[in-house]
Amino acid sequence: MQPVTANAVEIKYMSGALMSAEEFGVCTIYISAKGVIRTTFERNMKYSDAVEDADMNFMPVKVTYEYRLKNNVTAELFEEFNLLELKPSQFDEPACDGGSWQMKIYTNGVNYKFKGFMAPEPFGAELAERIRNLISYQIEPILF
Repeated sequence: MQPVTANAVEIKYMSGALMSAEEFGVCTIYISAKGVIRTTFERNMKYSDAVEDADMNFMPVKVTYEYRLKNNVTAELFEEFNLLELKPSQFDEPACDGGSWQMKIYTNGVNYKFKGFMAPEPFGAELAERIRNLISYQIEPILF
């Protein structure tokens, strides 16, 4: 029987702050050990034609970017961090802006889901920084 290892992670951040219609309130990032990174940003509005931007183009409610990396820097992320050690912060309380996150860790066995307000322990802040520095994103992801 092979050991359980993480092979993908998905982090969804939901802002609790008041935002204008132009701002994204939800960010989801999916990273696989096989070199796929997908970021999705959502606005806090029901209809994409409710607000027009300065170029008179209708703003989409949801925008997704997908990156496929040839040199597999994402595999290094899964080697550097044992994601199965992550857990919600011991002192998990809502942040001042009311933002929260949900995380799914996909494995070769059972998948894990948990959520919180503060960065997960023991290395959530370091993980977030490492994810932000993986590639040059079209829009930088919001994590914890």
